[in-house]
Amino acid sequence: MTVNYDVIVVGAGAAGLMTAQRLSQIGLSVVVIEQKPRLASGPSTRNEGWLHRGTYHAVSIRDRANALQVARRCIYGHKQLKAFVPEAIEDTDKRSIAILRDGDRLEDVISRWEDANVSFRQISPLAAASRVPAADFSRAAALFEVNDVSINTRLLYRKLLGTARVSGCTFLVAHRIIRCEGLTLELEDPNGGHLRVSGQRIVYTTGAETGYLFTALHKVEIPVRYWKSHLVVTKRLAPMGVFYLDAHEAAMMHHGEVSVIGFNEDAVLCDVRGYNVIPDRAKNLRQGIRKIFPSWHDPDAMDIACVKVDLVDQEDAARSLNVAIREPIPGHIVALPGKLTETPYLTDAIVAKIHDAIDDDLISARPCDRYAAASAMREIA
Repeated sequence: MTVNYDVIVVGAGAAGLMTAQRLSQIGLSVVVIEQKPRLASGPSTRNEGWLHRGTYHAVSIRDRANALQVARRCIYGHKQLKAFVPEAIEDTDKRSIAILRDGDRLEDVISRWEDANVSFRQISPLAAASRVPAADFSRAAALFEVNDVSINTRLLYRKLLGTARVSGCTFLVAHRIIRCEGLTLELEDPNGGHLRVSGQRIVYTTGAETGYLFTALHKVEIPVRYWKSHLVVTKRLAPMGVFYLDAHEAAMMHHGEVSVIGFNEDAVLCDVRGYNVIPDRAKNLRQGIRKIFPSWHDPDAMDIACVKVDLVDQEDAARSLNVAIREPIPGHIVALPGKLTETPYLTDAIVAKIHDAIDDDLISARPCDRYAAASAMREIA
């Protein structure tokens, strides 16, 4: 027997959970397929928990137009996520501190922030030191208070799961896809049993698994690249988020009594999607931490690796931090967020795309809809 749904979502990370939630809320029947026994077990939890507000990406992406686009999408996502799950936003009474080491870039940084509508206030080294006495700001050419905050991603995912279920979404966890025929998937459940699900559209939000999955199911090569970066988890180092705007410098967010620290522009191309730590990269990150906190010493600090992906048309292109939506096979949609904060923008685009494909006859068509449908029919004829 085959169970029919409007949409099948493959992968239950941040993008999969939000896609399922939003599609369910517009009245579509949705099933989520997750091969692992837990939701959001991959890159969705291997991050700083940094709810960006465009501050970093407006200045870190070389191409100005692309940088401003990503920054504005982050601002949009920041507002959406704060409104959806305010209970997951941490340290709301404090503003993060952004550090600029390269003083020659100050004018360009401020210009980009103003164009992207990034909120900031320049502060003195003395003011920064009073907020974070243990930090060394002597290398800073400029310091700013900004509105980036930490977010408890586990609470975010829990609320997405709960609201999706309330809207009727079905979750099949620990189910492995073993075959695809058209828009029907054959699954193997945890006990070895088989079942079939079919949809009008299948959305793949499988991140680092996307390339392997498409090759296995469809014999289609997806232009996916794998990027490995590292984090250090340690005891809390500051009252608020502290991050450099410059490449190869540390950036940290905090969750309760813990700090999670990454390294700007640390990502390195890799051939496989495993989470093994590259010792030299982890060592560089620890050195970066000590550039801000010289006295930092935590023998129990944990090194973590993460693998993220991008879709590109040229292998030598710079790493893309933008969202990507492709339909390599009719009805099979690949969706990748550039980062967590862009997920609301990504899922809005997916919902709009699927709404156009799966109509609801109870909703009156607009004149422009009738015109577009007639134009499409004329093109077919």
